[in-house]
Amino acid sequence: MPKISTIGARQAAFRVLSRVIGGDAYADILLEKELNGLGETDRHLATEITYGVLRWRIRLDWVIDLFSSIKSKKLEHSVLNALRIGAYQLLFLTRVPPSAAVNGSVELVKRGGGKKAGFVNAVLRRIDAGRAGIAYPDITGDPIKYASIVYSHPEWMVKRWMERFGAEQAISLCESNQSVPPKTLRVNTLAISRERLIGELAGTGLTVKKTLYSPDGIEVSSGGRLDPKDPRYYIQDEASQLIPYLLSPKPGEAILDLCSAPGGKATHMAQLMGDSGLICAVDKHPRRLENVAEAARRLKTGIIRTVAADALDGIPFARRFDAILIDAPCSGLGVLRRSPDIKYRRKEEDIKELAGVQRRLLERASGYLEKGGSMVYSTCTFEPEETDGVIKGFLQDHTEFVLEDARGYMPEGCGGLVDSSGFLRIREPLINSQ
Repeated sequence: MPKISTIGARQAAFRVLSRVIGGDAYADILLEKELNGLGETDRHLATEITYGVLRWRIRLDWVIDLFSSIKSKKLEHSVLNALRIGAYQLLFLTRVPPSAAVNGSVELVKRGGGKKAGFVNAVLRRIDAGRAGIAYPDITGDPIKYASIVYSHPEWMVKRWMERFGAEQAISLCESNQSVPPKTLRVNTLAISRERLIGELAGTGLTVKKTLYSPDGIEVSSGGRLDPKDPRYYIQDEASQLIPYLLSPKPGEAILDLCSAPGGKATHMAQLMGDSGLICAVDKHPRRLENVAEAARRLKTGIIRTVAADALDGIPFARRFDAILIDAPCSGLGVLRRSPDIKYRRKEEDIKELAGVQRRLLERASGYLEKGGSMVYSTCTFEPEETDGVIKGFLQDHTEFVLEDARGYMPEGCGGLVDSSGFLRIREPLINSQ
């Protein structure tokens, strides 16, 4: 972290958090827009504050409540977000001077009047003075509340995992969700080899190495930022890079990619096919589908055709496909490290509702498969209703389908990611997928 920060970084984080916590935006999309025009130091700090507050929001609110005369639930959103930004810096960013953390948050609410500014100043100064003595819930007396506050997960989520895994494993899961994920990219092998790209990136000052499992992945640990418009690569989680290998698309085949946006898996499949054949990329959101088309253009893949349609209502094809990828909409509870705002968007009842959508989606997709073809069902969650439950229910009703062992399709060295039932289950430090 930089030793000295500016109000520009905090203003950017403040604007992003105001919209994300308000519920009308996603952090990654909005932050990228806000970072335009900021210097490298401010970009880093704005990103750190934004994701830090989202990652630790429940714990931050707990601390604010300890030192504020007005509880967080009753505070005006702008004031509360300014306090969260200041408290995060005081509690987690040791290289930011306390005075800069406090004064920066005060500046964020000055337009609202001296009373708000004075209140933020007073609360943050009390937090700074008393942070060494902050008391959290007792792990023995109430392990659910302890994990919820200390590791900033909603209580329903913690309770669910403790009932399933036990207290120790559930707490470990919550803790791992709070770690910052590595930056990874997938090499565009239609344009360059992994070895050559590693050399070129290292030559620009980036610290890079091969990913552990994906044959096409590179992990970037330090030295600058990645360019999302670079045609040599696509920024993508390593776990996500493994899914197209399950489908094993061949040159000349016709592939159906459902819920395709933003296009990472579609463009990867095009690479594996040598850009020969057809990939129909379907998504019900036309604006998100534009991202698929843009990625295809940037990576120079010519076999991807985008189709705006809701797969649950049927898709406008008179043909069948050799293979189908269903990257199903899900609760996203396996990607909380990368998307911490999901913790606050989800409710427990969403899981059952999404499982119903997933099952209907799988039913619809099966009707477009050629006899002898393959389907891959993938989610970024590990909740049983959305994973095992969907697959087992489908197989019971469709005896013409058989479950194949994922080991037969994974790249070398990935066998340990496949369980005894033949499912690919990727856990931390990667995302959870099935």
